[in-house]
Amino acid sequence: MKDKKISIAIGIFAHNEEKNLKKLLDNISEQQTDVAVIKEIIIISSGSYDRTNEIARKYAKKDRRIKFIDQLKREGKSSAINLFIKKATATVLIAISSDLQLHRKAIEEICLPFLHEDVGMVGSRPIPINIKNNPIGEEVKLIWELHHLVSLQEPKCGEMISFRNVIRSIPKESAVDEANIEVLLKMIGYKVVYAPRSKVFNKGPESIADFLKQRRRIYVGHLWVEKKYQYRVSTMNSSRDLQIILNLLFNNPKKIYPMLRLIAFEFVGRVLGWIDYYVLGQNPYVWNMVKR
Repeated sequence: MKDKKISIAIGIFAHNEEKNLKKLLDNISEQQTDVAVIKEIIIISSGSYDRTNEIARKYAKKDRRIKFIDQLKREGKSSAINLFIKKATATVLIAISSDLQLHRKAIEEICLPFLHEDVGMVGSRPIPINIKNNPIGEEVKLIWELHHLVSLQEPKCGEMISFRNVIRSIPKESAVDEANIEVLLKMIGYKVVYAPRSKVFNKGPESIADFLKQRRRIYVGHLWVEKKYQYRVSTMNSSRDLQIILNLLFNNPKKIYPMLRLIAFEFVGRVLGWIDYYVLGQNPYVWNMVKR
């Protein structure tokens, strides 16, 4: 097993990411890998009108592994994921948002579990970096800490995921592509696992309004998945979530104030999401970008 290699294709999804795309591509070129072999890097730019496409084409000329797809209109991330799946030929696919930065061994760590044939999907560990001078920085940090603790028990995949190249597509109208890939792979008998050492760094929302907008949209997406597949993601298990919160506060009582704020924000976001889905019949799979 030590000599086994895993061919991977990396999909980068961008919309007006001229400030971040170059950093991510440089970041990928610096990855330390042994088992993982980066065969393809597919950049899908959806409706970009800044310098994103120019930067992607420039890098494609320098690296034969890089392919660029210009999706003229934004049709939602799930639509872009389907383009990636259609074009990729590697054994394992990695989906990365273009505003992420990766730990130097993040790619290797998210691929190692595929040495086991029963593993179909792996989630990374997102870590927010814009905590200082952010009015809701503590709440953003806390929600990702809770996601980490939940994932140690039952994986919650997001931000960067890897999955076997065994599915043809996901529904275009899905607003939560990671959850959709997760349920489809489980339906055909694969395991979903968590790679806590595959660390990715991102920026969270910097206002209560943007935080609520994000949580509201995600909750609608989870309700859609639950209705379509009769499947609940791990963070929708209220009794376990409560136990993890109580354990965290028992060990870190100073976090009670940001925790109470986070619970209040999440409650409001879920109520608004419930109204969006069940009352207004909305499913925003093409969403406005959160300012970060």
